[in-house]
Amino acid sequence: MSAYYPVYLDLRGRRVVVVGGGTVAQHKIRELLKAGAAVTVVTPASAPGLEDLADEGSVEILWRPYRTGDLEGAFLAIAATDDRSVNHDVRAEAERLHIPVNAVDDLPNCTFIAPAVHRQGDLTITVSTSGHAPALAARLRDRIASWIGPEYDALVALLGTLRAEIAAREPDFKTRARLWYRIVDSDILALVRRGDREAAETLARQVISGSIPAGKVYLVGAGPGDPGLITVRGRDVLGQADVVVYDRLVHPALLELIPPKAERLFVGKGPQGESTSQEQINDLLVSLGLEGRRVVRLKGGDPFVFGRGAEECEALAAAGVAFEVVPGITSAVAVPGAALIPLTHRRWSSGFAVVAGHECDGGSDLDWSALAQMPTLVVLMGLRTLGDVVSNLRAAGKDATTPAAVIAEGTLPTQRVVVGTLATIAERVKAEGLESPATLVIGDVVRVPEQLSGSLTPVEAGVAA
Repeated sequence: MSAYYPVYLDLRGRRVVVVGGGTVAQHKIRELLKAGAAVTVVTPASAPGLEDLADEGSVEILWRPYRTGDLEGAFLAIAATDDRSVNHDVRAEAERLHIPVNAVDDLPNCTFIAPAVHRQGDLTITVSTSGHAPALAARLRDRIASWIGPEYDALVALLGTLRAEIAAREPDFKTRARLWYRIVDSDILALVRRGDREAAETLARQVISGSIPAGKVYLVGAGPGDPGLITVRGRDVLGQADVVVYDRLVHPALLELIPPKAERLFVGKGPQGESTSQEQINDLLVSLGLEGRRVVRLKGGDPFVFGRGAEECEALAAAGVAFEVVPGITSAVAVPGAALIPLTHRRWSSGFAVVAGHECDGGSDLDWSALAQMPTLVVLMGLRTLGDVVSNLRAAGKDATTPAAVIAEGTLPTQRVVVGTLATIAERVKAEGLESPATLVIGDVVRVPEQLSGSLTPVEAGVAA
C-alpha cells in the first residue's frame, strides 16, 4: 500500500525552485507555469528551449551550479539533475527549511512524488505508482484520458455553477452529498455530451427540486463476450446503477464495473438448467423502475438482436417506466470478425442474413429457400440445432461443399474455431467437443482465414488445432 498522501497544491504566485535545465526539467517547468507558480531555475548550462522560456520572461534563471541557500523563500523544490549528489544536497536543504522536494527518477531523495497528470479545463486526473513505475503511470493516465471527452470539462463547469445554490439548500453534509450523487448519476452527462447544456441544467434543477422521478431502466448491450467491447455509454450507465439485472452471457469482468453498493440480480439459466421466464424478467424490470431505482438490464450482444429487448421496452412503456436502449456490439458481426471471417467480401459475398438457432428446428417458419440463396448466413445460438440447419439448407438446394465454420466463445482468449463444409461441419464440431455459446457461419467467406493464416500464429488466427 502506498505511503503517500495525494494532494493538490495551490502554487499561484508561490516561488518554486527547479534545479536543472534539461528536457525533463523543462517539462516540470511548463507544468509548474500552468499551475501559476513563480519559477526560479538553477542550471549551469543552457539547453534548447530553456532560453526561450527566459526570453519570454516566464521564469527567472540563475546560470550557475546549485548552491546552499538557493531554496530560501521557496514553497516547493524540484531536483531535475543527473547528479544524485546534487539531488541529495537539494533534499538536505529542503528538509532543513521544511520545503517539499521532488527529485526526478531519484526516489530516495524525494519527500513527495509527482504523478502523471491529465488536465482538461478544471478537471485534473492524476495517476501514481508511488514512484516505482512512472512510465506505467503515464500509460494509465493516457488510457484514462482517452475515456474522458470534452463533455466532462463542460459538466464540471455546469456543476460548478450549482455549488452555492445546493450548499444553501442542503446545509447537512450527508444530505447534500446524496443530492450531488443523484445529479451526477442522472442523464446529465449524456445531455452535455450532445451539446444540450440548457437541457442538462434543467435536468439538474429537476433533480434538486425532486420534481423528476428517479426510476429509469437502461437496456445495455454487453457485447459479444470480450469485456473490452462494451460501449462507452454502456460502461457509463453500468457504473452508476442501483441494480443490475444480467444473464449468463455477460463476462464476469463487466460485473466488476458495478458500484459496490448496487444490487446484482442474475436472471439467466442456473447450473441445474432452471431459468427465469421473459415474463418474470419484464415484471422485475417494471417493479424496480417503479421503485425509483436506476436499473441496468445487461445482456450479451445487442438488446435488439435476438435479445428480446423490444419486449422489455414494451412492458416498461406500458407501465410508464422511463427507459433507454444502449446498443451493443452484436455477436453476429463481432464473433466472425474475431475469427477473421468477413461477412461481406467483394469476391464472395455482397450480403448476409442472421437467424437465431432456436428458430431453426423442425417447427421453424423461416424461408429456407431464401436463406439458401444468401451468400453468407450467420446462425446465433446455433450449436444445439446445427443438424437442423444443415438439413434445412441442403433440402433447399445449398451445395454440400459450401464452407462452414463454428466459432465457440468468440472474442475471448478461449475462442475456438472449427471449419468444414455443410457435409462435414456437424461431425467436426462433435469431434472437437465445442460448447455454447457458439456462432455458425456458412458461405465462401469462411475461406478467408485460410488465406491469411500464413501471416498469423495459430493463437492469432483463433483456429482450433
